Amino acid sequence: MPVLCRQHWAAVCVGVLLGGTALQGQAAPPSPAVAEVSQLLQQGKAAQAAKEADAYLRKQPADVEMRFLRGVIAAEQKQNAQAIRIFQELTRDYPGMPEPYNNLAVLYAADGQDRKAAQALEQSMRTHPSYTTAHQNLGDLYARMASDAYAKALQLEGGPKQTGPQLALITQIVPASLANGKNALVQARADAPPKLVAPPPAPAPAPAPVPVPVPAPAPVPAPAPVTAPKPPAPSPAPAVVAQAAPAPAPAKAVAAPAPAPASTPAPAPAPKAAPAPAEPAHAVAAAPAAKPAAPVAETKPKPARDTAKLDVERAVNAWASAWEKKDMGGYLAAYSDQFSPAGGGSLAAWKEERRQRIVGKQAIVVNVRNLQVSIDGDQATAKFRQYYAAGSLKTTTRKTLVMRLEKGHWRIMRETTGG
Repeated sequence: MPVLCRQHWAAVCVGVLLGGTALQGQAAPPSPAVAEVSQLLQQGKAAQAAKEADAYLRKQPADVEMRFLRGVIAAEQKQNAQAIRIFQELTRDYPGMPEPYNNLAVLYAADGQDRKAAQALEQSMRTHPSYTTAHQNLGDLYARMASDAYAKALQLEGGPKQTGPQLALITQIVPASLANGKNALVQARADAPPKLVAPPPAPAPAPAPVPVPVPAPAPVPAPAPVTAPKPPAPSPAPAVVAQAAPAPAPAKAVAAPAPAPASTPAPAPAPKAAPAPAEPAHAVAAAPAAKPAAPVAETKPKPARDTAKLDVERAVNAWASAWEKKDMGGYLAAYSDQFSPAGGGSLAAWKEERRQRIVGKQAIVVNVRNLQVSIDGDQATAKFRQYYAAGSLKTTTRKTLVMRLEKGHWRIMRETTGG
């Protein structure tokens, strides 16, 4: 049975999902209802999340974010038929959004419909060519299809079946792609009639290019006159040589009456040799003068600021490493005693919940990518994309850690998911 890899709900993050930084900071936070349902899903309470999403959609049936989240919940509950129906409706209502196409591909691949999955991923990339998740999923899917084809060619169908491609389910709609989806739908409807009228004007521009090549041969004679003036250019050069020739003639006349003074200039070059060693002496003196200039260029504030950033980066990576190794002592020590859990409640209850969720896992992979750190005194903000994998579950979310310097250690004060 192919394995369906899902992602936890991530809040809105334009820059990373769209493959560029120009849109960062423009992402709008999710609505309170969407944030509440996504928090339930992230806590593993899929059934309760489904009930609240259904209740909300009965009042607001056109809310695209909640509709998309409802499809993710259905996929989480292994209700693939319902999830496929939801994402298909979203592709019809918002043809310019890549996320529903990607998730359809994941569900098709889970059912062994590789061809339909590939078509959905290709459509996702047509709506947004730089969509990273769709590119990665399509590469995994093609690798699976190639492996199956090779097995058939070698008549290995009787062997063990290949496992399904590990495709990633997108769990959040980016506002920019939502706008693109709406615009694409409006544009598609607006452009439908003109497409029928477009064929007649097409033949008209065909004869237009015919006169274009006619003026092309005209500039051909132009380079000929350009080469003509070049021969006169060398002619002045020999004229200068001719003037230099009479100059040595008077020199010979002066040398004839006074051969004796010719010996006097001989001692003149001797003193010239004396200053020659003086020049390297100055050069040697200049060399040490340049050495003190180098330390002057170094500024002390930069290393201090860079050191603080490096300390924060080390603290974030140590936190991720402790989580991955299920080292609860190191993991919980990364948090301040003043840490505020996202869902409310006491710090002790939150620690116990984290201990139960982490220690019970067989293997955990936690990667920190695109880490960006900003420092403001004893406060620091670390923003990054977190990749998480445990068993068949894969997630990638945007995470922000607000940290404070406490007794020489950077500790987490607040942890949020999303933009």
